[in-house]
Amino acid sequence: MKTTTTLMIRAALFAAFFVPTTTAFAVRPFVTDDARIIDYGQLEVEHWLEFGRRPGDTMYAYNFMGGASFTDWFELIVGTGVGVDTEDGRRLSIINPVIQPKILFLKAEEDGRPGLAAATGVLLPYGKGSLNDRGWGGYGLLLATTRLFDDWLLLHLNLGATYTDDLGFGADWRPYWGFGFDLGLLREDFRLIGEVYSGDPLDLEKPRWSTQAGFRWLKSDYVNWDLTFGMQPHLEDHRRAGGHEYWAQIGLRLLFDVFTRDGKPGDWTGADGMFPR
Repeated sequence: MKTTTTLMIRAALFAAFFVPTTTAFAVRPFVTDDARIIDYGQLEVEHWLEFGRRPGDTMYAYNFMGGASFTDWFELIVGTGVGVDTEDGRRLSIINPVIQPKILFLKAEEDGRPGLAAATGVLLPYGKGSLNDRGWGGYGLLLATTRLFDDWLLLHLNLGATYTDDLGFGADWRPYWGFGFDLGLLREDFRLIGEVYSGDPLDLEKPRWSTQAGFRWLKSDYVNWDLTFGMQPHLEDHRRAGGHEYWAQIGLRLLFDVFTRDGKPGDWTGADGMFPR
């Protein structure tokens, strides 16, 4: 497993530094999602390395999400991860896999109308180890994105609900919200990013609030990097246990033109949506 993970990381780093430079958008490790999907026929790969600390424990993880578009308005995303933590004697964990369909209704226009999308997802009760949450979860979200000042400022708003059934503590419905910003910092391709949200939809044991901030480098239409730092209250068995959790993540997004129309490059700003103007 260690050798396979090392090869994947080396391949990603190689691709990241040998693709021409222009601009792009990204999602993970940002939790607040944007009202955008990749263009028809494109494939995206998002992966991020994470280091986290909580009272009495340290965690290391590698997470992966891949998405493909099948129309001008539909994208399917799947993901999972592996990791170890000191509390479990550094034994390997396989993190709950997720499946997320995403529909784009309106594409965000530069200094124009906001984008509007919807996403649903299911967190499956498969995996092993202390970083795998017992049970399963689901969520439904409405997503809005506004592009301002020639894309120097992007604003993202998520509203919806999450559901968890962790096979021991019962079912739990919660409202979900998230707000994030993406701001050009001196250069349009170097960005300041930040967000606050009511608990990650991909985390079964989610707190009432979490926050992240960091930087994004838009190396090209097909490559971008994220470096984020976050914190949230520490929970045990869904109850506040005192103290906080802290983490740092470095994320890499790669975009590929796989089966785009007539072999032409896809649109880096994303698909047109169900109701194009």
